[in-house]
Amino acid sequence: MGKTLTYAFSVVLLVIIVIAFVGTPAVGGIAAGSRVSFGSYAGREITYEPGNYLARQYQSIARQVQQEEREVTETLIRQVWRAAFQRAVYHEALLLLADEANVGVSDRAVDRAIAQWPEFQEGGRFSPSRYHDTPSQARFALRQYLREVLVNEKVQNDLYGKVTTSNTEAEFLMSMAGPERRFRFVQFSMADYPESEVVAYGEANAERFRRMGLSVISIGTSQSDAERIREQAITRQASFEDLARSHSRDVYAEDGGEMGRVYFHELEPDFEDPSVVDEVFALEPGEISRVLRTTFGWAIYRADELPIDPDFSDSAVIAEVRRYLNTFERGLVEDYLRDRAQEFAAQARAESFSDAAAGINQSPQLTEYFPVNFGNLPYFGTVAAPANEAIAAAAFREDFFRTLFSLPPGGVSDPLVVRDYIVVFQMDDERPVDDQTAAFLEFYLPFIVQEFAQRQAQQVVVDEDRLVDNFTRAYNRAVLGQ
Repeated sequence: MGKTLTYAFSVVLLVIIVIAFVGTPAVGGIAAGSRVSFGSYAGREITYEPGNYLARQYQSIARQVQQEEREVTETLIRQVWRAAFQRAVYHEALLLLADEANVGVSDRAVDRAIAQWPEFQEGGRFSPSRYHDTPSQARFALRQYLREVLVNEKVQNDLYGKVTTSNTEAEFLMSMAGPERRFRFVQFSMADYPESEVVAYGEANAERFRRMGLSVISIGTSQSDAERIREQAITRQASFEDLARSHSRDVYAEDGGEMGRVYFHELEPDFEDPSVVDEVFALEPGEISRVLRTTFGWAIYRADELPIDPDFSDSAVIAEVRRYLNTFERGLVEDYLRDRAQEFAAQARAESFSDAAAGINQSPQLTEYFPVNFGNLPYFGTVAAPANEAIAAAAFREDFFRTLFSLPPGGVSDPLVVRDYIVVFQMDDERPVDDQTAAFLEFYLPFIVQEFAQRQAQQVVVDEDRLVDNFTRAYNRAVLGQ
């Protein structure tokens, strides 16, 4: 266990030093040969160009994402690039410290790093032919990169490379590791909110679930611009569709402003005064609204058809009402399920947990053993349940630990909200920290301290006042092509 841990932690610390990937991962790359500036730190430009630090950090993170086989979305691509940029900022801050302290590395040290570079290895030894077959520009970029990471390593070692620990710290860590408890639980899912209740809510709020075919032109500049465009639409100087394509600034512009059938409640958040939606839904087919002030600027609507009243026997309408409830009336759903869970808890205390669970057609599930581990730190047993991944989210709530670790043996908790569930727990078992875990934590303590020191050093080293962050503009232009 110790050897595995040492290896894993070494990889974490040295990941900035040995990053060697061939080709550009297909996670939102930049055109080959491009040079893009993402900002600067203390006047030191932070750029992306082939072979430099930011480029290799991007490749490293993108390759890891590919290996995890995660779905590549625009949000994920942005996160990959943002993480690479943040690493590059920290890197520049460390290099600045090195310059101020006159810290450097010798050419011989760089030569040794090049001789160990994976791409130049053949049969476990440095291959001069592979080195000389590499274009001189690539060799120069690699040499510069390795010089920077070696300096980076020197500074980091000075900052937190030799952190010491004490017996008192070890004892404190041990006290956090136990005792561990395991719990039985039953859950009431938001998805189980009865359809009859969904329909009843929809019928009581039928106005919100009317639909209407609409088109829109969204203007973000000024009201006068919006009035001018509306006048062109009213007088038919240009078609509504062409005006939308030319002037609108929303996702409907390419389709000539056509929104399709829109629910009444979908428009409500766009206006500070939601009653304005009544005005939109009162339009006759083909009629164009006045210029309306929205939360994002100004909008001009055209009615494409008359409103349609909701049919609460239609499964699609019922699904929409349920989605609305889960988004905007979540408390209503939680209160209903909490009442059911409270009834279950009372019955479990009066009879038995298993019998009460059978009465609602459930079999009690089990959590893993875990201590009071707020935030699910990886050093201790983590809050988890094989049959419900959402249980892990409870590790970030103080009331969860306070409630569960106050229970006596066999005690039943009050209902707790955990993500999309209302959960009732029963204290099943408790155990002390075993000798193997204790030995592991004692060994692991220096690495925990070093990890926290590294995080603190990063917060101290990077001076936000010296950072010019042009990430969003550069990303949108270079990656999204906007």
